Parts: sequence; C-alpha cells; structure tokens
Amino acid sequence: MPFTVITLSKTSASLRGDLSKWMQEISTGVYVGNFNRRIREKLWERVKENVGNGEATISYAAQNEIGYRFESYNTSRQMIELEGIPLVFLPQMEEKSGYPKQKGFSNASKFHKARKFSKSTPSAPLSYIILDIETTGLEPNKDKIIEIAAMKIKGQEKEVFHHLIAERTVPMQIQKLTGISQRKIDEEGIDENEVLIDLLQFIENQVIVGYNINFDISFINKQLKKMGQENLSNPILDLRTIVKKENMFLKNYQLQTVLLSYGIDKKVPHRALGDVELIAELISKVNKFPTYLKKKAR
Repeated sequence: MPFTVITLSKTSASLRGDLSKWMQEISTGVYVGNFNRRIREKLWERVKENVGNGEATISYAAQNEIGYRFESYNTSRQMIELEGIPLVFLPQMEEKSGYPKQKGFSNASKFHKARKFSKSTPSAPLSYIILDIETTGLEPNKDKIIEIAAMKIKGQEKEVFHHLIAERTVPMQIQKLTGISQRKIDEEGIDENEVLIDLLQFIENQVIVGYNINFDISFINKQLKKMGQENLSNPILDLRTIVKKENMFLKNYQLQTVLLSYGIDKKVPHRALGDVELIAELISKVNKFPTYLKKKAR
C-alpha cells in the first residue's frame, strides 16, 4: 500500500477526526499514513468536501519516473503530466503593477524534464529470478528440499523452472500442507544434485528474489556444500524486507497477510511454483521494488 501525505491549511474538527482514523498528524495540518487506493480516494474526496476555502495537497507513492504523484485543491499550482512524469504548473498571475508573472514549470519540474529527454535510448528492463522451495521441515541441517521452482523475468518475458526432488520421505503434515503426496515424489521426483546443477545454469548470475528468501538459500547452500559446490553468490533481494519498510503497520508479515493487504485475494498454495507466481504478482504491487532491484543489479 502506498505511503500517503496530506497537507491542509485549514482543518475542521470533523475532518481532523476522519483523517485521524487512518493517518497520523505529525505536524499541524500534515497527515501521513499507509493505506490502499480505495481508502486514499475516499479520504481525498472527504478533504475536498470539507476544507472550505482552505488549501489541500495529497502526495502518494506511485510507479512512475519520480516514484510519486500529487494532487492539489484550492491552490495556484496545478499537476500536469509529461510522458508519465507529474510536473508542477504555475498558471500566469497578474501582479499589482499590471505586469504578468512568467508562467511555466518549477525548477524541479525542469530538472525532471531535462533528465527525461537527456536519455538517448530507453534502458533495457532488468531481469531477475524469483525462487521458492518446499521442504520436509524448517531446519536445513536435518530437513530436506522436496520441491524447487524459479521464474526468470525480463520485462514481460517469463521463463519457468520447476522440479520435485526424488528419494524423499514426506511427513504427513507436509503432505497436508502442500498437497505433495509421497506417491507424487516417488513417481515424478528427480535426483537433487541434477536439479541443483540445472538450477545454477538457469539462474546464472542474476538477482534472486524471494519472500523470506534466506530460508530458501540456506537449504540450497547446504546441499551445494554436500555436492562440493560453492554457495550461491548471486545478489539476494528479500521482498519481505521491502514490504516491511513500505507497509509498516500490518499485524504480521506472513505472505498470506501481505497479499491481502496489497489487494491480492488468493490463497497461498504452499507449492513452490504456485508461490513463485504469487510472489511475481505481489512484486507488481510493491512500489519500492524497482528501486531496490536497480540497486542490487548494479
């Protein structure tokens, strides 16, 4: 959910009460909060209906060139868009002397505009790997991997890697949780060493993304060590860490809770490939993900 800031020059008691249900007033007339688009739109309508002749501005995170959008009400500044970039427009005003003020863009707007057009060619989309595993338990030293899935993403292109692991005894509670039966492992499983060698070729040196990804990496590195291979040295990006910074007030950060908070009403299947697909959908909703990915991909 995007971080939102609302600033008001005048605030009635009733409007302050409505805003305080969803936001914190960190300074006089300055409110901050985290909530979804539907709530943001309703609060903004409430502000416009009750601010009277006062001024109001709303700013919130967005997936665009500058990472945010803004709107204003009863102010001289207007928001216009240039190739997806929100810019501040100052309408022409008459001075007391009768000479018109110069109209145009603010210095910040000119900077963003210049930066946009200084790029001779658009940058290629960054590629990354989403990784997830299912295991017989939570301890890398005694439990085993039973399923591995990965998805390679570059722009709109997607490539999938998925295998069950052979020669595993699957506890009944894990069978109930994942739906992976012992028979399925026996019939469809592949040797773990072979799967991991193929996985290394699939992920190459790209950024690996996951939800609580250190859990998955610890199991994989444990087996790589047994095989005489080096640990994974790829850049690692934990989506859960990003979500905690972007959405600070959730009751917990289990994947199911986080999905619902971002408007994804789907049940976590606890299957490696199904979880990877849900993580990919969640990534598309997390505003800060592209910024963190660019840092890791350097």
